[in-house]
Amino acid sequence: MSERYPNLFSPVKIGSVTLKNRVILAAMGGTNLVNYEGNYNPKIRDYYLARAKGNVGLFIPGVTFVTTGGWLYQKEDQFLGPIKDLMDEIHAYGSKLFFQLGAGFGRAAHLPRGDMAKQENRAGLVSASDGMPNVWDPEIKHRAMTVDEIRAYVDAYGKCALMCKRAGIDGIEIHAIHEGYTLDQFAVAATNHRTDEYGGSLENRFRFVTEIIREIKRTCGADYPVMVRYSVASKMRGFNAGALPGEAYEEFGRSMEESPAAARLLVAAGADALDADNGSYDSWWWAHPPVYMPQHCNFPEVAYIKQFVDVPVFCAGRMEDPAFAEKVLAAGEIDGITVGRQFLADPEWLNKARDGREADIRPCIACHNGCFPVGGIPKPGHGGYPEAHCALNPVTLEEKNWVLTPAQTKKRIAVVGGGVGGMECARLLTMRGHSVTLFEKTGALGGAFIAAAAPDFKEKDKMLLDWYRHQLAQLHVHVRLHTAADADAVKDYDEVIVATGAVPRKLKLPGLDDPRVVEAIEYLTGKKEVGQSVVIIGGGLTGVEIAYDLARKGKKPAIVEMLPDILQVPGLCAANSNMLREIIRYYSIPVYTETALAGTSDEGGFCVRVKGKDASEERLLPADSCILSVGYVPSHALAEDLTAAGFDTEKIHVIGDAKAVGNLMSVIHEAYEISYRL
Repeated sequence: MSERYPNLFSPVKIGSVTLKNRVILAAMGGTNLVNYEGNYNPKIRDYYLARAKGNVGLFIPGVTFVTTGGWLYQKEDQFLGPIKDLMDEIHAYGSKLFFQLGAGFGRAAHLPRGDMAKQENRAGLVSASDGMPNVWDPEIKHRAMTVDEIRAYVDAYGKCALMCKRAGIDGIEIHAIHEGYTLDQFAVAATNHRTDEYGGSLENRFRFVTEIIREIKRTCGADYPVMVRYSVASKMRGFNAGALPGEAYEEFGRSMEESPAAARLLVAAGADALDADNGSYDSWWWAHPPVYMPQHCNFPEVAYIKQFVDVPVFCAGRMEDPAFAEKVLAAGEIDGITVGRQFLADPEWLNKARDGREADIRPCIACHNGCFPVGGIPKPGHGGYPEAHCALNPVTLEEKNWVLTPAQTKKRIAVVGGGVGGMECARLLTMRGHSVTLFEKTGALGGAFIAAAAPDFKEKDKMLLDWYRHQLAQLHVHVRLHTAADADAVKDYDEVIVATGAVPRKLKLPGLDDPRVVEAIEYLTGKKEVGQSVVIIGGGLTGVEIAYDLARKGKKPAIVEMLPDILQVPGLCAANSNMLREIIRYYSIPVYTETALAGTSDEGGFCVRVKGKDASEERLLPADSCILSVGYVPSHALAEDLTAAGFDTEKIHVIGDAKAVGNLMSVIHEAYEISYRL
């Protein structure tokens, strides 16, 4: 037990099973023990064992549907073979594992457009009721699951659970009244219009899941633990419409008024614990909170529901702050925390917290770039689930491919550019035994990420910068600030890594030399102030985040975007983009799409001149300021200078945005590749 966090590291019982601490590693897509064909994923072993060494109390693998590979219970060879062997290894570390079983996506199924929408394929598109709109393509309607199908699912849950028990798995988590999946669609009145015994009253709407709980207990014994994944409130304003934190709204899904009775029904049926948060696919940012969601965003609702049940209640949703967890555990407000993506970023974060090394914890910045790209949902027929990688930690789910070893030949290496890519290179190369000098032309390490981390909702981004600076200091990396390295400065080094990043793209339009026109990076770093009304040119991620930042400060932003829609960013997770769209709706931020900047004007005061698809039609947008957020171009002049000076081109390595503008994930992964290779 930790002296710093005695409650966090104290044991807790779920039914007959005792966990060594109060920390669950959450189920996440991409951490599934079996794929869509029902086959064991051997790569998952190293991922889990690395986190078992990291002191996880209870593992919950990503959801596996009872219909996986036909009926999952027909895959005994997978469970009684490699999965059973993995259980023995996990148990050797004192950890436990509950297998998460689901009844399908229902209307949240991520379907290819076209073929799957055809009538002949509709038989597989089920929900609680006829006519339910698909989340991703509302034109696709789902049919009601039949009573015979329901009973087959209940039977399958019992058989799958018994197979899990025989494989040494410690318990079952039912992916049930959670996130708008099939069982949740039965539980919510807005999506359950049935008139049989599975519709109508609260008890009837919960009949499907309570029959599953009772069937598992009947099949496996009353002492075999069953935990239920539970969304306390749906946070829905309607189909494909979610509520924001603090917003006044009328609940379309499960309300806080109904939730206590719902939770009691689950416990009365035999549930031994609740693994709780909020949200649905219509309000995805509650169940998968991006950076725009506050820390421990689901805690108030989860703490509330604990008052109505007598079983352990765990809270999920940005709960990785050990100090906060300790405080609420000590107060008895919850019984434990469920943490997912922080374990992707740093498998040892729990041990570091226990040992008082919080500054060494690489923070999850809730970006979703690696763990939950785009929709984050696998498509049937593509060989299984996508793997849950991490933007900050390429080792995640590549544990055997990224083993850090000492360099065979120790070299003197110059890293030019103290942004995230340069700092990552300096860190890894030093750990491998090279002698590294990091050159940074400004007075602070961080590069363009300093600007990216500037908004007050980017507290974890700021923590990441602190983490890098702390790691370099601990490693005694030679850092030269206020030094713009040139060819002469690096001529005596064995290798030169050019990590000089990118610079804002320059537009050649009339009026952009006006002092009221500001580059995005100038605004974010506080180098230039803006007025009350601000037109933002560029509706990409940075432009929309700036609009949010301005709105939070009480200003009046407007967004101008050349494309037919905003947020057309490759790999952007739907949880992030959908929440940003709701933010635009909530703050009534005007958005002008298919509209280009034409310049500025002083007609009637400072105005931004824009034009639509018909270039001859211009309009004026009155403003106090204009922020340019039109992207970046690589800055790699040093590499050209080195080549011109006769430096061996094989020893010049351009990485990150200096080579091609990407994102944090691409920059860090490139830093790993070059640092492991040299």
